[in-house]
Amino acid sequence: MKEALTKIAQAEAQNEQAQTDLEQSLSRYREQKELELTQLVEDLKVKRAQVFAEKETMLETELKAEKERLLDEAKKDLTDYQVRYDQRHTEIVTEIIERVKGTYGS
Repeated sequence: MKEALTKIAQAEAQNEQAQTDLEQSLSRYREQKELELTQLVEDLKVKRAQVFAEKETMLETELKAEKERLLDEAKKDLTDYQVRYDQRHTEIVTEIIERVKGTYGS
């Protein structure tokens, strides 16, 4: 009987040690996974920042190109307007001079 009690006590001690070992193992595993998760989160933050920076650069480039296109278009429109104005002005001045000559003579 004493021998059986000793074996039971040894088995309980082994079970307690196995449980302690398992708890420590689980604790290390949890810590490892938490570190991996933290690293993944940091990596994602960095990647997101890079994506935003690339997108911002692309949008700035597109905006600059659109601005240049609009400025060129505005210059062309202004030049066209000036040419038409000068032509019309010359035509009107000539027309007025002809009317004055027709009305009052040369």
